[in-house]
Amino acid sequence: MSKAWIIAAKEWKEILRDFYVLGILVLLPPVMVGTLLLLIYFYLTFFLHNLDMAKTLLSSMPVAYLQGLAGYTDIQKVAVLPIKIIGIPFFLLIPLLISGIVTADSFAGERERNTLETLLAAPLREHELLLGKVLTPFLPALAITWISFAFLTAGVSRILNPHFLSPVFPDRVWILSMLVLVPLFLAGTVLGEILISSRASSVKSASALNMLLSFPVLAAMLLQSTGFVLFSDRTLPWIALALATVDAWLFRAGLLAIRRGDLLVR
Repeated sequence: MSKAWIIAAKEWKEILRDFYVLGILVLLPPVMVGTLLLLIYFYLTFFLHNLDMAKTLLSSMPVAYLQGLAGYTDIQKVAVLPIKIIGIPFFLLIPLLISGIVTADSFAGERERNTLETLLAAPLREHELLLGKVLTPFLPALAITWISFAFLTAGVSRILNPHFLSPVFPDRVWILSMLVLVPLFLAGTVLGEILISSRASSVKSASALNMLLSFPVLAAMLLQSTGFVLFSDRTLPWIALALATVDAWLFRAGLLAIRRGDLLVR
């Protein structure tokens, strides 16, 4: 495990020297959190001045969206809908994009810089090499996601809490999603991106292929918008189990993908 940390520390130093990558890592999360907060703010402001339209909207919403909101007024129901409908899948884009920026350079970058043979000649076991490559994007992406969630919580609380008797965000689904789903989702995302990088001929091609991994998140957002409540107390354990299963399979596939002979002939 100590050798895996050495690999991760080496790559973190390289990231800190790359101001382009570092700039994206610093700027992207505030932009995404700010976008979600602006959406919630303008959505709430609009319906505060158009109460009749709020009633019309609620009458057309799927029943699943309104479950658990029985004690709320119409404007309170409208206020929390954006964060409940698209909040979690939208927020999952943060670890996905952050890890993708870092992981695209994993093996594809080593291949471009002609340092892959040197890396593979190091006295490392395959699981140590894979863990090192996983830790490099995983820990920064997880930390950035949790920090972004703290800012989101502060922003949403400032916007919504004046309209409620008690705080409504974050609720249990959001907290469990951040503590359980995000690490599991991020681990699978990083492993998938490493598989792509191990086969890609360049960083650009790895980055392009990494974008395919955003499709499940966009699909989750689409499902939520059509009335299917994907993230709830009832579904979270099943989603976590599915993600853990996929992670285990991807880790096994990653060990096979980074065998020294296979990497060198690509």
